[in-house]
Amino acid sequence: MKPARLLLLIMVVLLLSTGLRFFRIGVQSYWNDEGNTRALTNYAWPEVVQAVAADIHPPGYYLALKGWRILVGESEFALRGFSALAGVVLVALLYRLGREYFNARAALMAALLGAVNPFLIYYSQEARMYELLATLSAASFLLFSGWLRSTRPTPRLRDPDGSGAGGGGFGRWDLGVGYCLISAAGLYMHYAFPLVLTAQNLAALGGLLFHRRGNGLKRLGAWLGLQLLTLLLFAPWLSTAYRQLTTWPAAREFHPFVSALADVTRYLAFGRTVPTEQVWIVLVGVGLLLALGLMRGGQTITPFLWLAVPAGLTLALGLLTEAFSKFLLVAVPPLCLLIGNGLAGPKVRGLGRKGLSFGIWVLGFGIFLGTYFSLSNLYFNPAYLRDDYRGIARYVESLQRPGDAIITIAPNQVQAFEYYHRSGAPVFPLPHTRPLDKAETAAALAGIGATHRRIFVLFWGDEQADPGHFVEDWLNTNAFKAGDQWFGQVRLATYAASKPAAEITTPFGARFGDSITLAGFTLQSNILSPGDILQMTMFWQTDARLEERYKVFVHLYAALDQPPVAQQDGEPGGGRLITTEWKPGEIVADNHGVLIPPDLSKGNYTLVVGLYKLFEETRLPITLDGQDAADQLELDVITIR
Repeated sequence: MKPARLLLLIMVVLLLSTGLRFFRIGVQSYWNDEGNTRALTNYAWPEVVQAVAADIHPPGYYLALKGWRILVGESEFALRGFSALAGVVLVALLYRLGREYFNARAALMAALLGAVNPFLIYYSQEARMYELLATLSAASFLLFSGWLRSTRPTPRLRDPDGSGAGGGGFGRWDLGVGYCLISAAGLYMHYAFPLVLTAQNLAALGGLLFHRRGNGLKRLGAWLGLQLLTLLLFAPWLSTAYRQLTTWPAAREFHPFVSALADVTRYLAFGRTVPTEQVWIVLVGVGLLLALGLMRGGQTITPFLWLAVPAGLTLALGLLTEAFSKFLLVAVPPLCLLIGNGLAGPKVRGLGRKGLSFGIWVLGFGIFLGTYFSLSNLYFNPAYLRDDYRGIARYVESLQRPGDAIITIAPNQVQAFEYYHRSGAPVFPLPHTRPLDKAETAAALAGIGATHRRIFVLFWGDEQADPGHFVEDWLNTNAFKAGDQWFGQVRLATYAASKPAAEITTPFGARFGDSITLAGFTLQSNILSPGDILQMTMFWQTDARLEERYKVFVHLYAALDQPPVAQQDGEPGGGRLITTEWKPGEIVADNHGVLIPPDLSKGNYTLVVGLYKLFEETRLPITLDGQDAADQLELDVITIR
């Protein structure tokens, strides 16, 4: 390929990678971890290190981003731009590595694959350290490979007897020092970087054994010296790293090998924004191109180890989970390199060449087709959007009134949420400790409920912060839940902070299905204003063990033949009192709230309740005083002032 044409193609690939990484980069709000990133960069330089020591990451990324933030600001576009820029640098490094290991054609294909890789693009658009981790791993391998090659004996340096003892040895000092600095930076960037060092040590051992004549011991000593220097550069943080890694809770999952291998391949090739089952045929093509890249020739052992070690250890350590799958990002560059080598074309002649070339391009087309669907989901599919704290803040502000409060679970959500919610209702992070202190948390909830009329609760990461769901159970028992909404993976629940009734004020005796009776209800008030929460306690009873789970619907109608103007559907007790756990003969007090829309017109509205099956949405028939009452029961008239 002519140099001018090659340069033009490289520039096109780099422009493509830049466009894909900055496209819509500021559209989505900061999510939880990004909010924590922004908050940490608010601190003074020494305070950043102190704060990070209490977290689970080393300080390198936060210190680097703080410097970047001083230059460009703290908007979503600005902070995420640091990762996007690192992603473009990674594509350039892929081309350079392709030249190191293979040839110009393979290098160009590897860079193109890296430019469009959805997994890399996803983390190029996140204000976190993972894209820089992948970039540093590529830079480290480039310096490692160059240094290792420089230690080999050269013909002009060989001794007269041909032993080669007079050449190579310690290698180029500039490459060695650069390797140590970049590798130490990788260790300060993320604790997944030792996966990269493990792969490099295996590759170095293989290289030293393969070229062991003459100066093998000198080269081994030089390599161990580089590892020692890297470790010494990381030594100031070593004790903190040990404490963090040995005390931080981490759930692990182990999957059957075939499905786990398919999931790993899908993550590496197509990222998080497409299910494995939708691209499984293309994953076979990825495997075929990978095999072809290994067989085609060049320096394949090093990128293969770079790919296999992080992926294999991720599976072996049970880290193939939603939370830890991003550690696989360090294995994406070698996959691009090896598949790029496969796409570079067959090294055969004759009639078979055209057929094999056609097959390769068919496989390549399949990969780019899967990439297109994944990127389309990343940019436009609401199902794959990050947690929308901007949307939560706007929703709460649209309903805001004096006496509101906001609770964030887990507490570090506040870092993301308060970027968008800068005034209005006070925010209370709960619980204050891990593990949760029940007495202290109950006292805090009681204090919030005593001084506020409505409570908005942001549930995220509660399986770690509150695995027993103590906060939600307390609220479902001591307040009136008016519904849930999802904003990405954040669930926003709304409560009226009022003491529930302990007794029935309106006896009823309606029969639902064969076994359930609504003994009566207590309505706090049937005169409300827009923005209020209707508060009602229903008292249920069953005379037989229930085999089905049912939801309760509470609807408010202007006219029964029209859709409800307000509603709340949910299992009894906010999911705390599921029907299959009801005991025959016992009274179940079930609190429900309905948020009255702020723009609802004044007038009279009919309050209607009913039950339906959780999984089939089939309503239970109702009888009242021996008469058929269809499948919904009118309880009262609500007046909106």
